[in-house]
Amino acid sequence: MNDFLKTTLASVIGIMLALGILFTIFASYLASEPEPEISSSCVLVIDETLLTSEAGSMPSLMGWMTEQEQASLPLRKVIEGIRTAATDGRIRAILLLNEGQYHGMTARKELQSALLEFRAANKPIYAYASDYSQSGYYLSSVADPVIMPPLGIFDMKGLAAEVEYYATIMESVGIEMQVTRVGKYKSAVEPFLLSESSEANREQMMAILNGLQSTFLADVGQARGISEETLQAIVQTQGLLSAPQALEAGLIDKVAYFDELLAELQDLVGGGNDHEAFAQVGLFRYLEEMDAPDDAQNGPTIGVIYAEGEIVDGFSEAGIGGDRLAAQLRSARFDSNIDGIVLRVNSPGGSASASEVILREMQLMKQAGKPVVVSMGPVAASGGYWISCHADAILAQPNTITGSIGVFGMFPNIEGLLDEVGVKVEIFKTGPNADLFSLYNHKSDAQMAVMQGYVDNIYEGFLDRVAEGRGLHRDFVHEIAQGRVWTGARALELGLIDELGDLDAAIEKCASLIGTEEWQLDFLEDEAEGIDLFLESILEPEDYPVVDLGMPKEVLSLWKGLKTFRGYAQRPGVYARLPFNLNIH
Repeated sequence: MNDFLKTTLASVIGIMLALGILFTIFASYLASEPEPEISSSCVLVIDETLLTSEAGSMPSLMGWMTEQEQASLPLRKVIEGIRTAATDGRIRAILLLNEGQYHGMTARKELQSALLEFRAANKPIYAYASDYSQSGYYLSSVADPVIMPPLGIFDMKGLAAEVEYYATIMESVGIEMQVTRVGKYKSAVEPFLLSESSEANREQMMAILNGLQSTFLADVGQARGISEETLQAIVQTQGLLSAPQALEAGLIDKVAYFDELLAELQDLVGGGNDHEAFAQVGLFRYLEEMDAPDDAQNGPTIGVIYAEGEIVDGFSEAGIGGDRLAAQLRSARFDSNIDGIVLRVNSPGGSASASEVILREMQLMKQAGKPVVVSMGPVAASGGYWISCHADAILAQPNTITGSIGVFGMFPNIEGLLDEVGVKVEIFKTGPNADLFSLYNHKSDAQMAVMQGYVDNIYEGFLDRVAEGRGLHRDFVHEIAQGRVWTGARALELGLIDELGDLDAAIEKCASLIGTEEWQLDFLEDEAEGIDLFLESILEPEDYPVVDLGMPKEVLSLWKGLKTFRGYAQRPGVYARLPFNLNIH
């Protein structure tokens, strides 16, 4: 009883504290001075503070308090802002300042399209950075001019991928990982079993990197008027270029200091207020004022639903809760005001059973006569592909990561670790497999055979669903499956997707399936918003046991790997998931 009272009291205090913080923030907001009017002639500035995600997100309480996390803007909102600026007479130019934090190369590609529309309106795009990374330059390559200071470094060294392996350290501390899997290329389990990549995984990783680099070079080459062969030669022979070398190669347009850029912009639009060198408006401020876009307010309604994160069982708000997303789809199916659905998927997969729950609702949506189109974001693989494969149409970008049609099971055993610290766990059971998901014992050959049979059955079902949904011969699906990861460009050739295109293209595809040239959009949000999400960040502290306090990215990456292990330990079972924590840069 005392423990119950303590827990209840702690929860009440936490909620009161949260409400107090919210009240303070709200009061400060009301007391703050109003934002100045946007100048009649100014530059729209998009700088390194920009953080995007598919649907937008709020920081956790701990991340907000330590100023190590910030709210992310929905990618669609940023794109809408750029397109609105193209026809806004007040906006004379865009300045891409340093490098924003975009969630993957596909996000940059979609932003590229919006920026090209801005340029087509005969408005210049300026880009400036002290140094350029490849990912940052991918977006800035559409600018004219692209500017760097004299001592800037330009990165054109090619792509690299880092995969961490934990087998050695796990063995040293007495942790064992037993696995079952299907698929020659299903490498998600390798970091827990090996100290280096298998040949099969090395083969697929190089295929992915080469595919992504091919898309990168093609897009940059088109934007800059440089052949892919020339760019590839720079990658192979130089890698890092000085600003003068980048200028000579045609990668940038000017070598200049920042103050010289400011003077040029001042000549374009005039001076700003007391602390601004030129008349300008930040993207956040511009989006606050921007009117909602007119997406043709007549005609049928297309609902847009976001599926972002790892797929997990139940109604979890961390990632994609299978039951939760299924409920969203079901609600749209029964809603007579919704005529079609676009599902935007950005997921490496996860729980096989949760993926099946979602797929069932996708099938029922089609049976109800409502077209459903999938728009793939940066990643839509394994379980992310499972939930997509029965859509009426699937669209992806050339550099989307997809495929990974394979299944695995993971069964951690920490008995050795407990022995090291003097803890003994005794298991009592009424059946030979009652302890199948226990963390405290080594699984017998018979038990692993049971689980392998289960994994084989799930994999066969995965193949059936892909073959049926995509209209492909099952033997061919098995041949291209095996857990292998494909780029969007290659997936199109294999018949795993229907078209290359962004979210807008998917919406247009859905409209064509409905049979209309006019439509309106309804972005269908989760039930939990605002205060619910804020309180969740307080009441679930395990989501932020380590916060980035200036730690090296390698340490944070290792922590993510350990969090993944914790997830498998908490939910032993069968997964349809990508090789995790893949860091491509």
